[in-house]
Amino acid sequence: MEFRVLGTLELRLDGSPVPLTAPKQRALLAVLLIAAGRPVPARRLVDELWGGSPPRSVDSTLHSLVSRLRAKGVSAITREPGGYRLGLEKAAVDAHAFERLAGRARESARSGAPGEAARLCREALDLWRAAALVDVPDSPAVAAERARLDGLRLAVWEEYADALAEAGRPAEVAACLRGVLAEHPLRESLWTRMIVALDRSGRPDEALAAYDRARRALAEELGLDPGPELRRVHQRILRRGEEPPAGTASRVRDAESHAGAARQAGGAEAARRVGGAGMAGQAGSAWAAGQVGGRERPAGVEAPRQLPPAPGCFTGRAATFHELTALTEPGRPGVAVISGMPGVGKSALALHWAHRMAGRFPDGQLFADLRGHRPREAVTPREALDRFVRALGMPAEQVPAGQDELAAAYRTLLAGRRVLVVLDDAAGPAQVEPLLPAGEGCLVLVTSRGRLSGLALRHATRAVDLDVLSEPEAVALLTEVIGPRCRAEPGAVAELARQCGRLPLALRIAAAHLAGTAHRRISVYLDDLAERGRLASLRLRDAFGDMGVDASAAAVQATFDLSYRALGEAERTAFRRLGLVPGGGFTADALAALLAVPPAEARARLDVLLAASLVQARPGRAMAERYHLHDLLLDYARHRAEAEDAAPAREQAVGRLLSWYATIGDPLALHDDLDNVLAATRDAAEAGAEAAWRLPAALARTLALADCPARAAELHALAVTAAGRAGRRREAAGAHNDLGEAYERLGRYPEALAEHGAALELHRRLGDRRGTGAALRSVGTVHWLLGRYDDALAHLYEARDVMEATGDEGALGQTYNLIGIVLRTLGRMDEAVSWYERALAVHRPAGDRNGEANALNNLGVIHAERGRHAVALGLYRRALALRRATGSRRGEARALNNIGLMEIHLGRRDRALVHLRRALAVHRETGDRRGEGQVAHDLGGLYHLLGREEEALAHYAEALRVRSEIGDRRGLAETHRDLGKLHADRGDEVAARHHGGAAGQIFTELGVTA
Repeated sequence: MEFRVLGTLELRLDGSPVPLTAPKQRALLAVLLIAAGRPVPARRLVDELWGGSPPRSVDSTLHSLVSRLRAKGVSAITREPGGYRLGLEKAAVDAHAFERLAGRARESARSGAPGEAARLCREALDLWRAAALVDVPDSPAVAAERARLDGLRLAVWEEYADALAEAGRPAEVAACLRGVLAEHPLRESLWTRMIVALDRSGRPDEALAAYDRARRALAEELGLDPGPELRRVHQRILRRGEEPPAGTASRVRDAESHAGAARQAGGAEAARRVGGAGMAGQAGSAWAAGQVGGRERPAGVEAPRQLPPAPGCFTGRAATFHELTALTEPGRPGVAVISGMPGVGKSALALHWAHRMAGRFPDGQLFADLRGHRPREAVTPREALDRFVRALGMPAEQVPAGQDELAAAYRTLLAGRRVLVVLDDAAGPAQVEPLLPAGEGCLVLVTSRGRLSGLALRHATRAVDLDVLSEPEAVALLTEVIGPRCRAEPGAVAELARQCGRLPLALRIAAAHLAGTAHRRISVYLDDLAERGRLASLRLRDAFGDMGVDASAAAVQATFDLSYRALGEAERTAFRRLGLVPGGGFTADALAALLAVPPAEARARLDVLLAASLVQARPGRAMAERYHLHDLLLDYARHRAEAEDAAPAREQAVGRLLSWYATIGDPLALHDDLDNVLAATRDAAEAGAEAAWRLPAALARTLALADCPARAAELHALAVTAAGRAGRRREAAGAHNDLGEAYERLGRYPEALAEHGAALELHRRLGDRRGTGAALRSVGTVHWLLGRYDDALAHLYEARDVMEATGDEGALGQTYNLIGIVLRTLGRMDEAVSWYERALAVHRPAGDRNGEANALNNLGVIHAERGRHAVALGLYRRALALRRATGSRRGEARALNNIGLMEIHLGRRDRALVHLRRALAVHRETGDRRGEGQVAHDLGGLYHLLGREEEALAHYAEALRVRSEIGDRRGLAETHRDLGKLHADRGDEVAARHHGGAAGQIFTELGVTA
């Protein structure tokens, strides 16, 4: 019996993993493991597992959890007076192996063997698969142990760096610390080692840039200056004096004391950040270009880590593992195609191997689920290439439109790097070939039902044919899931493996069925399986193509049928409803909508389906846990729904699901479900259903907040077409407007103008005066963005006339503000002030405090441009108070930004830094990436003014990155323009011309002036 805690919590019996799907089981086992053989009082276990809200029958519930763990094979749990104890040897836990290896490494370092110390440190670090106990729910004991282990891991990383440095391998020190610093950017001892290593590697400029990043991170997040050791190393490089003394690598351990000082000065939160993870995104965004795999990585771009978690219950395949591992050696083929029938475990093998080998690909791992055998959802090579080049650091404005150009850019980005590319579920060579890198260094791992023989005609490939498991492997898989009772019926277990065709998917489902029915003999299940197999209609045979695997198809059908029939009626209904999900994964809330039950009830049914291995958990971007079905199970669920549920019942369930999608207000949750929303909208459009325009309209605001304008445009374009075909002119007008706004966010202003113009024409035909006024305002806004100020004013004045006639006060105040903005752009300041004051006169009586804040802000801009900075500052502060009163966090950040800019003009630059940093923090908290890009730009300007050029460069680089990613082309042009000015001041004429030219090109494409 072995336990793994350095990553997900795993239990292994006889070398094979035992699935622990229930969170409470994992939590209980973790607490018992942390106690390290000591008894744990039952009351403490209750507190750890349930906090202040234990269930009513908590004692029996706790006993049941213990019994279930024992049934899984954790027989060493014993009942002690008042509690429970897990008896185990220290060697049974990987954390003890890690600490033992780390101790041996320290002994080697002390005895003057740095090479051996480095090897042992590396071996210890390789035991880690992710953060400690990453899938265990938080509790006091788990949080404390996780922090302890993560602290030890950090210490070993530092000792590894020291050993490499003492062994005369400074370049390896810099390489190994990059990823650690991305997770721990406030740990001074790491920065000290990194800077020394860069300097010793003959890269002093990079060392100085690293110091600037460290100083900025400490100042912005903790309000601290670098400690003495970090400052000494910095000064030594500046003086270009002697080489750092040989003992530096050892002495940098003293820098830990400065981290302790930071904890005292910065409080508990600072201590957490210095000693913990966090801040990875911010650290990455500020990094200057670094050497990666022999090639420059773009500033602010971290190596992609796209591999999804590997599924559990994996066994066997040792020979295939070795075959794949051999491909990582020089001179071997750069493409491996894992082929085999559905359910044979191709994806599981690829992901398990990829996670284990990730360290051999330091420049990153790319992953794409090509969905090749779901034709309506298949990912095109162009879509995959677009995602990959962005992940590799290409700015959005530079991403080519054509597939051939994208493929060329992709290969250029990968040249000289070691990147692992995993392409899951490929349909054929045409879907894969454009995604293959050129040259050596990268490895592509493809999974497909076919062998993709055509690929081998043009590329060096290794075909890896995955067959069903051997009989011992199949028996081992059954045993690890079902548990110890397999020993009592070895013959039945072997026969079950044969009856399931030794196919992993069928084996897992059969095993999960038996694991959930501990009273049932395996031989009885075999009888049922044989009968079901004889009666199966082999409806899944089509999924297996012409592979000649009738027996496997029958096994899959039979195991599906038996597991499905073993469910209660409520769970069977839930399973059938999941067959109606239009796209990818789903949440418990989505299932609740399909079933018309409370979410808690849906989660309870999902727990049953999870235990039966009929669904799998999969993480998403939002907090809610997501689930998915294997392709074959999805097909089976759809078949069962069509066979057992009347069409009206299915239609009503889908209608409830679409209504639920329409209520999604969390941008991250919408990101997770966007594939489903798009698929549902396409289905509705094909059927001519109202959902094709109602769903995009309902989600328009959340889509705008989600910063995914390209996909929003795709969705609204479907709505435009569907509403137009149905003759729904009012709905079509709204869809044209939403599509126009998406194009605005993409910086595609001519197309935005066309869509708003179409909306205006439809509203006029309908005689919809309010809609006409809103469309006129939108057309005027885009004309202003295009620099066509006379046209902008003409449309805005007409919008004003319409809104005054209809009494649309809220819209009227916004229009007055926009007229003022255009007039200010034209330099007609007095007129602009008049319109802003009119806006105030509308918003104040109506109690519209956000509208009032907008008008005050715009008045502040006028006063600022006239040099009345103190007056402007007062207006911005009033706007800030209104934003905070209304809870408008995004508005608050914008007000803070404006206040910071005024403090610059008033000569109070320290105050300006405080306000701009606060604004940046709020924008990040709220996910307002457009605002984040603007404040990063303004901070670049402030640092330029302060003469802190490296920090200015870093913030401008961050602004470029953010604005590129969200498609803010006008903002991008402004940052290129000001970055060009900074380079000119630095005397770098080449860079100045580059950025100035990039700015001019974008402004020209937009049809606006700088």
